Amino acid sequence: MKHTTALIFLILATASALAAESRPNIIVFFTDDHGYADLGSQGIVKDIKTPNADRLAASGVRALQGYVTAPQCVPSRGGLMTGRFQSKFGLDNNNAKPTLFAAETTIPERLGKVGYASAMYGKWHLGPTAQIPQHGFTHSFAQSGSRPFDANIDIHGKDRPMSALANEDYHITACSRAACATIERYKAQPFFLYIAYRAPHVPLDAPKKYLDRFPGPMPEHRRQALAMLSAVDDGVGMVLDTLEKHALRENTLIFFIADNGAPLKIHKRDTPDLSGWDGSLNDPLNGEKGMLTEGGIRIPFLISWPAKIPAGQIYPHPVSSLDVAATAVAQAGIEVPAGELDGMDLLPYLSGKITEAPARKLYWRWTTQAAIRDGDWKYLRGGSREYLFNIKEDMEEKQNLIQSQPQIAQRLKADLETWAQALIPAGIDKKNLKEGTDRYFDHYLDGKQVSAPEVKAPEEAPKTEKPRKKKRRPKASPPANPPAPQP
Repeated sequence: MKHTTALIFLILATASALAAESRPNIIVFFTDDHGYADLGSQGIVKDIKTPNADRLAASGVRALQGYVTAPQCVPSRGGLMTGRFQSKFGLDNNNAKPTLFAAETTIPERLGKVGYASAMYGKWHLGPTAQIPQHGFTHSFAQSGSRPFDANIDIHGKDRPMSALANEDYHITACSRAACATIERYKAQPFFLYIAYRAPHVPLDAPKKYLDRFPGPMPEHRRQALAMLSAVDDGVGMVLDTLEKHALRENTLIFFIADNGAPLKIHKRDTPDLSGWDGSLNDPLNGEKGMLTEGGIRIPFLISWPAKIPAGQIYPHPVSSLDVAATAVAQAGIEVPAGELDGMDLLPYLSGKITEAPARKLYWRWTTQAAIRDGDWKYLRGGSREYLFNIKEDMEEKQNLIQSQPQIAQRLKADLETWAQALIPAGIDKKNLKEGTDRYFDHYLDGKQVSAPEVKAPEEAPKTEKPRKKKRRPKASPPANPPAPQP
């Protein structure tokens, strides 16, 4: 009996060890305000230099129609981290408080139950950075804006009390170095790394080292964006090299995506203060950050896992940032109740097991905008304005077919409205677009000329003049013959 019990225990332990060994490491690179055009592998612009991200693309899949769940960072990050559409827990836009997000189960929380170590680096934006470990992350190396990091590990991957940590390097490079140190530390067990670079988001702050890689005449905003993305690319290379050093690359599932499209501010103005347009480009898509047009939500999207995904693929069907969580937990061997996650496991499609397009619909709602993508059709509304596009034939969203295809528009509209009833708050806001947003729809979708606001030169401070000293008048001399006194 003892021998039987020991044998059963040995079998179970061996099975558990084999399962842990087969679980992939998972890394998500998440860039910030990064336009669709700006990876070399996209083949759209010639000035971008991203050899390491291109190496990543060549090792796996470049998704032509990769989407995020919002054209703004807070809701987009909430959707990514949970695998659920963020308005289901009230995270509709940047102004929404992430109160209900605290009750959601995140990717690292799910993975932690099966032995994953986890860490996040860079931009969090889902509540106080000091609370990141409460959302399942073993380690945090987070930074809000240009402030010091809030971290419980240092740049060398060593533990420290959660507190402010002064910048030891350029913030993008610091995140990459800390991530590589974490790989070194946890190379013997599965790990999940979320590397959320604040790039090329403003303030544009590339050091000279990266700016010098892009000489010659060009808008300074563009030079800054190219330089910041070059720093990101160096980080991707550092991580890939560290994985290869420890023979971990084959069994590491990597995603490279952005949180939303680039903010162009319509006119892509090259202002001296390096604010506004972040220098990134959405070409050839229409629209920009803050819009549910393709330019606001369709982004660079790479997936690589050499052990399971054949290299050199271009995937033509829509995929979503919601698919990251669904794919990660499925490949880690974690069962999730049906309907709990809104994405799908991409592996059967990317590995070639399933060759046809997935039967799926994608939905969006962000402030006064909402959209649905069903097959080649996309229905979009901005307040009371309605649009219908065939994305396969018109990816630039130039031909509004709302009048010529009323039945398709009505079907998609009804579907979108039904879906939106499960959101917080429920439904679709059909009021007019918010003031300021309407001009973007005028320009990008309705063909109206929108003039750039006049930029006033900074007024010179008035020169301060020293007060003039009053000249003293000389005292008058008494007359030689004074008049005789009057009687």
